[in-house]
Amino acid sequence: MKHITIILLAALIATSLISFGPASADSPRYLHITEITMEPQGPHASFTVKYELDLIAQIYVLFLGSGNIQPAINDMFYDFDDIKIISIKENHARILAYNVGYQDNDISGVYFYDSHMLGATVDTFIVFPESENPEQLYNVKSTPNVFMRQDK
Repeated sequence: MKHITIILLAALIATSLISFGPASADSPRYLHITEITMEPQGPHASFTVKYELDLIAQIYVLFLGSGNIQPAINDMFYDFDDIKIISIKENHARILAYNVGYQDNDISGVYFYDSHMLGATVDTFIVFPESENPEQLYNVKSTPNVFMRQDK
C-alpha cells in the first residue's frame, strides 16, 4: 500500500510539472534539448531531437509513456507549418517537416531551406549529418538558412 501511495504521489507531481507550459520561448523545465539533427529530403526535412528529462519526468514516462511529452515536441517546432511526429522515445524523437524547402527554378536540383525559429535553445544543431563535413552550430534558437544540391 505504501508503494502505491508513493507511485501515485510521484505521478501527481509529474503531471503537475508536465502540464505547465513554457512561460517563454524555452522548453519546459523537465525537458532539456541537447541536440537536433536536420536531414533535408527534397522539399521536406527530417529532424532527430535528442533530449534529457529530469527525474520526475523520467518516472512519469516510465509509467505513462513518452507520448505525454508530445506537446513539448510540438512547441519546439511551432514555427513550422506542417510537421508530423514520427516517434517519441525516452530520450529522442523523430519529426518530419513538410514543404520547408523550395527548389530554385534556375538551378536544377538545388533546394533552399529558410530559417525557422525553434521553441527552445538547442545545445547542438547539426545539418547534413551524412556529409563529409556536417555543419554544427551551438546554442541556437533557429534553424539555419541552408541550401543543398540533391541530384536524382
